[in-house]
Amino acid sequence: MPQLLDNLARELRAAVLGSDHEKATGLTVEYTEALRQHWTLLSKEERAASSLPEQSGELLNWAREMTLMQHAMAAGHLAMVEKASRQLSARARYLQLAALDSGC
Repeated sequence: MPQLLDNLARELRAAVLGSDHEKATGLTVEYTEALRQHWTLLSKEERAASSLPEQSGELLNWAREMTLMQHAMAAGHLAMVEKASRQLSARARYLQLAALDSGC
């Protein structure tokens, strides 16, 4: 794989792993364009022997799967935080009512 594509692939992986989805989106566009430009420069024989389609497909599929997994994990964390918040609110309300009842 050409050095530019390697560098972009490495940056894309880092952005995805760092949950920098805006940067990952931009790098995906940049990677795809660099791949397109490189592909158009290859001869028919070079294209036939190239592993670029497989490598690029694996990279983009990995980025998609990782992003979906991160979104699912974030949704799970948010659900836990919301549940804890509801429980704390209910407990605080209970304690307020108990304090009022004992004060009467």
